[in-house]
Amino acid sequence: MSNDITTDFLIIGSGAAGICAALYGTSAGYSVMLCERASKIGGTTALSNAMIWVPCSDHAIAAGIDDSLDQVRTYLRGELGNYYNEDKVDAYLKNGPKAVQAIEKHSQVKFELASAPDYHSNRPGAVDKGRALSPAPFDGRRLGKDFDLIGDPIRVVLGGMMITSSEIKYFLKPLQSATALLHVLRRVSRYLMDRLKFSRGTELSGGNAFLAAALLSLREFKAELATNCPMKELIVENDRATGAVVSYKGSDTRVQARYGVILATGGFAANPELRAKMGAKHQHDVTLCVADNQGDGINAARKAGGMLDLNVSSPGFWTPVSRLKEKDGSTAIVPYGWLDRGRPGVIAIDPNGKRFVNESNSYHDICVGLFDHGYPDDERFFFICEEAFVKKRGMGAILPWPWTPSLGSYLRHGYIQRGETLAALAEKININPGALEATVNQHNQNVHSGQDPDFGRGESAFNRTLGDPSLGLKNPNLGEIKKGPFIALRIVPGTLGTASGLKTDEKARVLKEDDSPIPGLYACGNDATSMMAGIYPGAGITIGPAIVSAYLAVEDAKAAAHADPG
Repeated sequence: MSNDITTDFLIIGSGAAGICAALYGTSAGYSVMLCERASKIGGTTALSNAMIWVPCSDHAIAAGIDDSLDQVRTYLRGELGNYYNEDKVDAYLKNGPKAVQAIEKHSQVKFELASAPDYHSNRPGAVDKGRALSPAPFDGRRLGKDFDLIGDPIRVVLGGMMITSSEIKYFLKPLQSATALLHVLRRVSRYLMDRLKFSRGTELSGGNAFLAAALLSLREFKAELATNCPMKELIVENDRATGAVVSYKGSDTRVQARYGVILATGGFAANPELRAKMGAKHQHDVTLCVADNQGDGINAARKAGGMLDLNVSSPGFWTPVSRLKEKDGSTAIVPYGWLDRGRPGVIAIDPNGKRFVNESNSYHDICVGLFDHGYPDDERFFFICEEAFVKKRGMGAILPWPWTPSLGSYLRHGYIQRGETLAALAEKININPGALEATVNQHNQNVHSGQDPDFGRGESAFNRTLGDPSLGLKNPNLGEIKKGPFIALRIVPGTLGTASGLKTDEKARVLKEDDSPIPGLYACGNDATSMMAGIYPGAGITIGPAIVSAYLAVEDAKAAAHADPG
């Protein structure tokens, strides 16, 4: 094994953090080697919507959003409490807009202002719009042969066509208007043409759009991108990280990094041993993260003297998921549906048959509620609704009628349970019938009053994004559950990403036990403990900090090298 590769920056992992670190380095004229363990780039970012929470961005200012960094600090202090790290928050807020500016100025990646409110939008300092950005759509045909390097998205229709949440209404009711019909016909026609040349549709959105635009730019900058290239170990010389051993083109290869090594391997969500060790109070066995998130960066850094930081409210960022048995005997993990999510007419119950959470709060909050009310010692947690609700809005893997003409197969495979009465449904799901009936009766009284005294459902702007004003209810988030048959869907918590990891400072430097940094070693994204500490203030609080930490790492490495040329 010889030192046959030397580069300015060695970046391990090609999700949002890694690919942005590569863009920041190459666009500034530095050489970069980006190593990805998998055969495709993007990791969990490829599966996601890739929204980023970056307050006071140029996009927000241009849209006239009334916001300030002091207002954001107020919101985050209320959200994070004792986990609020002033140095990290200040570095993030001051550099977030700069990080977005740098990406947009020097690459094909573009962002658009999203309509998402802060998740706890009724708290001091929160806003109803302006802090979340979404990647602009991207034409995947521009990648040519590189198209298949992008990881596959998690939600597609017709075997490979991405659709956004704003398009769903057209696909559910294509005959409702000329606009809907023309939109669906255009999209399907384009998709059919795509499949003549590509493995799936090329009209990309979310994480796929972000990654495709970034990949095109990396090719233009002639960055070295190596897939099927896992890291074996870090190289540490004189207490400094100087490179790593990677499996490059089938051979173990030493890569020397002049400026720094940036770890961005996506955290440990798919590693059962690390889950058990780093999330003892939040045991779970389901993740929506890619299987390659095995904690490679965390393990390598620990061997080099890096410390873990487990001081978090929760070791993960969560969403409720359901398990669907496939015909071949395998089990599919179904993410929280968009159509049914927190809509009027569905409640969540715990093993005691009682509501335990505001169902119109964020996906993360629902899972925190699961853990707070007995999961995993007791896994009897369910969404409860009328069958009419499922036909109208779907439920988990079930699409609304007419896309799902019958619930028969879902009932036979045990994905959902049905009861003609609430008592009959309770018996099937092993919940006390009297408790379930009392809970539903109280919920129906809340519907009539328009108030949810226990959880405040429908009071925040974020809640109301999941309401349905067209129903003419006193509270657009509260709908009756009164007419059978009734449906139950079992839910369990699944990770969207990990929140605990390596201990880092406000410059993304990996810290040792004495809180001194390991020179030349940085951790970004889910490899580092999140500044949000497992709390979820708004859409994009995983990928936003991932991108900004990559920016901070590259900037610090450049400054350190120029300060000490030797």
